[in-house]
Amino acid sequence: MAAVAMTCQKLLMSKTPLEFLSGSEVVPERGWHMPMHSHPMHELIVVLGGRMRLETETHDIQTEPGDLLFYRSGMPHRETSNDIDPVNTFFIAFNGNNPVLDELPLRLRDTEARVRQMVSWLVRDHRSGVSPREQTVLLEAVINEMDRLWTTPLNPWLIDIREYMRSRLKQKIYLADLAHQVGMSKFAFVRKYKRLSGRTPMQDLQRMRLNQARNMLLASGLPLKAIAPEVGLGDEYQLSKLFRRHFRLSPSELRMRSRRTS
Repeated sequence: MAAVAMTCQKLLMSKTPLEFLSGSEVVPERGWHMPMHSHPMHELIVVLGGRMRLETETHDIQTEPGDLLFYRSGMPHRETSNDIDPVNTFFIAFNGNNPVLDELPLRLRDTEARVRQMVSWLVRDHRSGVSPREQTVLLEAVINEMDRLWTTPLNPWLIDIREYMRSRLKQKIYLADLAHQVGMSKFAFVRKYKRLSGRTPMQDLQRMRLNQARNMLLASGLPLKAIAPEVGLGDEYQLSKLFRRHFRLSPSELRMRSRRTS
């Protein structure tokens, strides 16, 4: 709550109110490339799937799903999609001049996919003709969440074990394996993990698998029976059951909504 209050205070101190301009999606396309360029407005990129090389005057970054890329107005940057795993992104453009935007780094990790969800709403509403003025509140929420991610970073221990889990979603992962990976008893490991994340390790692992399944559903035409084993969720029936419980809609409903907004 303190972090949110601080962000709101920064936004109130802003010299220029936030102004949403536009938003869209870049679908996977082999050979996609943008030469070095800059914009007169700010731009936020949400990496949904695939990979991309980002080059600025000071950074050379290989992006991956879950990354947030924030280009301040006037920042030169070059983007090159990976030929083997083409990048898929949302982007929004907006104006504004305030302390929050001055402090944000080039890259953040959207570990809870909150920014992704809100940006998807901004893009959807922009496509359907909602006025930029009506999107200001949601844009402010996006900036608030980015500031929270920046000012309250995750514990390095939690980041490491989550990356270990995320890199093995296709495999069977047992609690004993995870505890052994960090050299702890199962009881101590679960207690520490839940204290830092608010979830048990196995709850978090299932959430990672479902989020990856959602990404694959949106970024590909693969059937459920092909996606389920790729994320370690057994078969299409188990995936569909867990998906509906977690996201409150079925995989087919998610795809239909995505097609309608497209």
